[in-house]
Amino acid sequence: MYENLSAAQLREKLKEQQELFEEVTEERMIILGQGNIHLPGSTVVKYQNELKEIQENIELLESLIKEAKD
Repeated sequence: MYENLSAAQLREKLKEQQELFEEVTEERMIILGQGNIHLPGSTVVKYQNELKEIQENIELLESLIKEAKD
């Protein structure tokens, strides 16, 4: 997915993923923090999976950036 990108492109993608993670985390906190809204368990799991996927992308990008510097 990211293997053919330059180090600069990888850093830009990393920044995008980090910003996305922050936005999604904030959005989920607002939604889950509303006591008057009941969300099915499957929705909570979906939210967790989305955050996990973004975090995995961040870790992959960090690893690729490190390899590009070596």
